Amino acid sequence: MKSDKNSNNKALTVVNSNKIISIKKFDEFDEDKTKITFENMVFIFFIAAVIGFIIETIFVFLKFGEFSNRGMTFGPYCTIYGIGALILYLFFHRIKPVKKNIPYTFISTAIIMGTFELVSGLILKHVFGIEMWNYDNEFLPILHYTSVPVMIGWGILATMYVYFIQPLLLKIISYVPKNITKKIAFILLFIYIVDLGLSTINIYSNPEVLYKLVHPNI
Repeated sequence: MKSDKNSNNKALTVVNSNKIISIKKFDEFDEDKTKITFENMVFIFFIAAVIGFIIETIFVFLKFGEFSNRGMTFGPYCTIYGIGALILYLFFHRIKPVKKNIPYTFISTAIIMGTFELVSGLILKHVFGIEMWNYDNEFLPILHYTSVPVMIGWGILATMYVYFIQPLLLKIISYVPKNITKKIAFILLFIYIVDLGLSTINIYSNPEVLYKLVHPNI
């Protein structure tokens, strides 16, 4: 009887241990979802950049009736969309999508994304010599390349992205087999770096590339 009791206790201990282990694994899984990882950064950047390229291509086609490469690189991605999504991932990956966080998320994303747009406009103007947008004739402009209404718009769109789209993207990324995730991320990053280098050389050698980018209907 004693051995049976010990056996039962042992079995109970094993069961309890399994429960503890499973709870621990569950807790680690929850923590992993809030950790910034190299793989997530690369995948978020590329997915957003490709989606941005598709959106820009469709927009230009509907407006001007022609297909145009809307990115500054050879590949099918718009870097500015990728960087924007990456910024939101880095700043808001720990934000819980609950109602009480909406005001904080809205105000923060409006300021961050508005600043990002402003800095991007200044870099394009003073580094590459092009001006792809200008808000001087709009309501409450800020240093030419953003405005108060635009920042509000960014806040609304970015909040929707943080609450709905980003969790979906991270969920999709989580399905990539763990043993190849890092390899794929390194390959994608290598391709982008090579593309960016070649594209930069091409832009400085052929200024008409930028002119066509700014004026797709010409």
